[in-house]
Amino acid sequence: MSSSADFACSGGCGAIPMSGSPAILFTVVQNGTSIQLQGMSDVLLAPNTAYLAEYNVQFSTPTVGFALSSELTLNGSLIPGSQTLSFPSTIPPGLNTPVSSVSGGAVFNTPSTPNPSVLQLVGFPPSGVAGANYSSVNLRIVEVDPSNGGSVTNNNAGIYGYGYVDVGFDEPIPFLEAEVTNGTGINFSSNTPTSISLAPNATYFVSYNFIACPLIVGLAVRVILSLNNVFLNQSLSLAPALTDLSTIFTSAAGSAVFNTGADPNQILELINNTNTMTKFVSANINIVQIG
Repeated sequence: MSSSADFACSGGCGAIPMSGSPAILFTVVQNGTSIQLQGMSDVLLAPNTAYLAEYNVQFSTPTVGFALSSELTLNGSLIPGSQTLSFPSTIPPGLNTPVSSVSGGAVFNTPSTPNPSVLQLVGFPPSGVAGANYSSVNLRIVEVDPSNGGSVTNNNAGIYGYGYVDVGFDEPIPFLEAEVTNGTGINFSSNTPTSISLAPNATYFVSYNFIACPLIVGLAVRVILSLNNVFLNQSLSLAPALTDLSTIFTSAAGSAVFNTGADPNQILELINNTNTMTKFVSANINIVQIG
């Protein structure tokens, strides 16, 4: 069995300095030996291995209206596609502190050196604003390329895109590059930037996140996965509407498990399901064939 782990923190996990800070974590679940928590922020990973890492973070802020970002770093460098931006902080019913949350993740390969590699979850407060804290953190990591080479999860990919791109209603969102592609069950080409080709008669787990800039107050941005031009309804995500234009970004994340059909041309797309042209800042998608 491949290695997996779940690291978490709740009930106040430390302040976030203005320069950014790794999350403070403890071990909830530990399987295998290729994923180890060292100290209170470093996750040690085996060399030459593919991993899927997903995170959820809740922040608290000194006042309402602040957006924060989070990302994964490997050996001190950003993992492309892992950076996400929260929606502006609000005070939910029953609380007296402004909070905001964010989710993200990535599929990535570790290099041969250093051994081990060091994974960190890093948070960034609004520029120039002190007093932001981690309220809760959850980081899940799964080895998706076991050393025995016999697992179907050897087919995995992490694909990302960024830049201000206008996408019409029910049109696909383009990507730039496949940062990671292992195996043959997932194919992406920049020549067809909106389409990802999958194997027939297979089962996939897909997670995605996006940052949008709707520039319209009150407009909730909807995004959904599509397989062969049919919506995967279980994948729909809804980014909170802007209450004013002091903060111009909003974001959300979604996921789905699904089966592909028998036709050899199985095409996956990420669709702007908002009923107007929408400007997207970034979009990232992670795919693992699980059957």
